[in-house]
Amino acid sequence: MVDKNKLMGVIVSAGMSQRMLAKRIGMSKNTINAKINGKGYFNTDQIDRICEELGIENNEMKTLIFLSERPKIGTNDSENKKIG
Repeated sequence: MVDKNKLMGVIVSAGMSQRMLAKRIGMSKNTINAKINGKGYFNTDQIDRICEELGIENNEMKTLIFLSERPKIGTNDSENKKIG
């Protein structure tokens, strides 16, 4: 899943909006917004184009933004521990 906050921070730091970025990578504003908000996934080519447009060259940064894991709803650490 995409880390929305990190990606939006990079977009803003690059002086762009979602609409501008979408246009530069050939995607609609609605589609990029949906994917940023977790209602779909970016494919590898889209990730590469986004990174190119935003100047993201560091693989660690790409991983932090595009491969972040979110906890499942209704789970926490105490539910995952064995009892006694």
